[in-house]
Amino acid sequence: MKSGRDATRRNRNIGTAKRGHGQNNRLVIPTRWHPDLTIYYQNLGKYRNVSRDVGGHPITFLVEETRAGCYHACTPDDIIHVLRFVAPSDLKGIELIVLRQPKRKEEALSGVWGRWASSVEIDGYSGSAVFLEAADIANPIRWPKSLAPDQQMELERLRGDGHTITTTKRYHIISLSLASVRSTQLYRTLIHEIGHHVDYSQDRGKFTVKLASEKETFAHRYADDLGTELRKRRLIPFERIISAEQLKEDKLRISDFEAT
Repeated sequence: MKSGRDATRRNRNIGTAKRGHGQNNRLVIPTRWHPDLTIYYQNLGKYRNVSRDVGGHPITFLVEETRAGCYHACTPDDIIHVLRFVAPSDLKGIELIVLRQPKRKEEALSGVWGRWASSVEIDGYSGSAVFLEAADIANPIRWPKSLAPDQQMELERLRGDGHTITTTKRYHIISLSLASVRSTQLYRTLIHEIGHHVDYSQDRGKFTVKLASEKETFAHRYADDLGTELRKRRLIPFERIISAEQLKEDKLRISDFEAT
């Protein structure tokens, strides 16, 4: 009778994640180590700082240089123009606006229009921050054809922002332009992220235990309400505020904001 372990029998876990298969080549977001800086989106490359003021409230912009084909759709003066219509109490605590160039792996794994962070540390600059990401205009975004109801709603919002959307058998292909990205980020994302800041500021204890869906509902409602009010008052949309002279004064590259 044959007994004991058959060394030639294949282990059922060989070639699977349980045995580490594929772990070395997983697409992950690299994080540069730093004793006080471990969140990847705080790791900026070459950037400039720009100071602005909103009704006596100082705002510091950190503007990261973009790679070829990528642009910051919103200029600092675009953003300041919108912030003038936000209640001063809602802006209290926001110290930084970061115009950031995402890495290619970050775009593939967790591409976003922007984000809010309650507290950041970037080379001595600190505080609550709103990030807006540079866009690779030439590369369309692909969403699967089958979408959850909230994703379908967002697709329609993107259509309303001016993005061209083509539906194939498998995908919704979202083609970008500088104008459509600006519309999304300036009139929705920026205000949405301020909504997260307001939600957090009202009750930090409750915010930490809220479900992500509840936080998103609050921020969407905040952005929708303020956006609707500003449109009724005809304060948005408005022409892009960009000046070669102002960019030069701020020591910013015009190529980070438009093709030259």
